[in-house]
Amino acid sequence: MEIVRIQSPDQSAFFELIPAYGGMLTQLNWNGNVIDIPFSDQFANNENPYHPSALLSPWVNRVRNGNYSFEGRNYQLPINEPNLGNAIHGLLARKPFEISQENSKATLSYLYNAEEKAYPFPFEMQLIYSFTEENIFQMRFTAKNTGEGNMPFACGWHPYFRLTEGNLADWSIRFDSLSKFHSDSQMIPLREENYDASAGVNLGEEVLDNVFRLKSKDKHITQLYNKSKKESLYFEQSSIDFPFLVVFAPENSNCVAIEPMSANTDAFNTGDGLRILAPGECFDSTVKIWHVKADKAD
Repeated sequence: MEIVRIQSPDQSAFFELIPAYGGMLTQLNWNGNVIDIPFSDQFANNENPYHPSALLSPWVNRVRNGNYSFEGRNYQLPINEPNLGNAIHGLLARKPFEISQENSKATLSYLYNAEEKAYPFPFEMQLIYSFTEENIFQMRFTAKNTGEGNMPFACGWHPYFRLTEGNLADWSIRFDSLSKFHSDSQMIPLREENYDASAGVNLGEEVLDNVFRLKSKDKHITQLYNKSKKESLYFEQSSIDFPFLVVFAPENSNCVAIEPMSANTDAFNTGDGLRILAPGECFDSTVKIWHVKADKAD
């Protein structure tokens, strides 16, 4: 299994990824790794239920019962979440990506040729991982419809971030949300309520495993911070391209998932955030991450 390491321009930071498993990011290191891989020993065997650092596409999260309709035809996706009866997290998470490297950048590509009959829409996915001169990590997502007809599409990312000091109760998260979704027994959104996380939510006081609808901004910042240690991780996304955020803190763990999503859970059925890409049309957006110690988290 090839692990690729890319250094920042000044050699003070690096990231590591595995092209053979969907280009999954296994390390993002600024004098300490901030990426966590729960049950890392299981991932190579396709047994990991947490989908760490997985690329989620062409759908995100769940499709209820694996069933959806598009342009008058019904499709049945494979059920890969048998305990809840859903299709989950798309088709690319463990696909082998081709990689090319240049300085502080890695470009990964995968050509999906409509091999899954329940998603007969060919497209090309490209991921570009890089560091800026300021040691900001960037991940660019580009998907192009290579078919002759329209295709339903969504895109997301499922990274877990290590809480480097203390436990969940020492950490808080803030982001500009409009609402929070509550789920039914299949983890499909059931109802939406107003919810503002801009003042911060303590991870030890509130259990989070929700989809949030974000305020629409070109640059939306999520801040994960430890106030006593003055340490922060910043996560920037366009909440126009990625208008949803999933926050998931597994119980009895020392990590939290911060997941940008272009669409809501079960968007293949509800249409909430779903993109319809015309032939030749692209989805193209970038997320950025940076880590600050001795930060002022007020």
